[in-house]
Amino acid sequence: MKGLILCGGKGTRLHPITYTVPKQLIPIGNKPLIVYTIELLLKSGIDELGILVNEYNKPIFQKVLNKYFTEDFYYIIQYDPKGIAHGLLFAEEFINKEKFIMVLGDNSFNFDLKHFIADFKTSEKSCKILLKEVKNPEKFGVAYIGDNKIIDLEEKPKMAFSNLAITGLYAFDKNIFKASREIKPSYRGEYEITDAIRWLLQKEYNVGYQILKDKWRDIGNPTDVIDENIDRLSSIEENIIGEVVNSNITGEVFLGKDSAIYNSVVRGPIIVGEKTIIKHSYIGPYTSIGNGVNIDKSNLENSIILDGCTIWGVESAIDSSIIGEGSTIRNEKGLKKVNKLILGKGSKVNMSS
Repeated sequence: MKGLILCGGKGTRLHPITYTVPKQLIPIGNKPLIVYTIELLLKSGIDELGILVNEYNKPIFQKVLNKYFTEDFYYIIQYDPKGIAHGLLFAEEFINKEKFIMVLGDNSFNFDLKHFIADFKTSEKSCKILLKEVKNPEKFGVAYIGDNKIIDLEEKPKMAFSNLAITGLYAFDKNIFKASREIKPSYRGEYEITDAIRWLLQKEYNVGYQILKDKWRDIGNPTDVIDENIDRLSSIEENIIGEVVNSNITGEVFLGKDSAIYNSVVRGPIIVGEKTIIKHSYIGPYTSIGNGVNIDKSNLENSIILDGCTIWGVESAIDSSIIGEGSTIRNEKGLKKVNKLILGKGSKVNMSS
């Protein structure tokens, strides 16, 4: 069966990080988010995978994913993104009238996908959606169920009368392309996949569902990224390849090749990439530190530090933060206490006295 991952959006809620890194490639536990999804699909028997990207980020996806996989993926370009159903139409030739699985690239799942696929593959359903009980259904597409059947669907309702959110994983047959061509843009100006599935319902196609009991997260903002990093680091295993000198290490720690920790206190779970140096610092739990990072006389925890960063002399804790690639954070002592900032478009700085 074929699989399709949608990565055509621009990730505006994660600016400024997503000016240079598509949100599906943001490192979670030092591994791009989309890599976890691809691993899940391949492990579940998907034998041909298409990745829908936009015209600007295709080379970035190719460069990154070639480091993790030997498989050849089929890249599809979505021009002028106008919603999920709009993007789906660009993949019609790749799908070639077969049944397929579609996943939104900014979603994270941890469950047995094999059973979901097998059930759809052998059924006469035109569509099967994965639902999850949530506390804030108004943030999502919502499904209404009656007599163990889907009665209706609604995209981000102002007031939801169901707590069953539509997650970012779907199974379709060729009829979803007909549905996507028939619908009109929503009030947001987008062609909603929820409206396309509702069209199938109204035309009496067989639409099934499964309620997910395991983990799912729609990663749309910095808090979601930090929370996902916590979840992924919670299951890492200790593997210290680099050097540890005169340091206090507790908890699960992964320390990459040619990296070193000197005269520091480290509380896992944390993961440190290659060629990274940590000196005279405190690194608290749930921190991911990339490759080629230098940290000296600083205090950080529960954060994601991308490649090539320098953090020096920051004694007040950096907490629940995402530090973009190649950033420099320094504490300069002088006659007066000042903060010197050089920030790009869309930067976010929260300062405490």
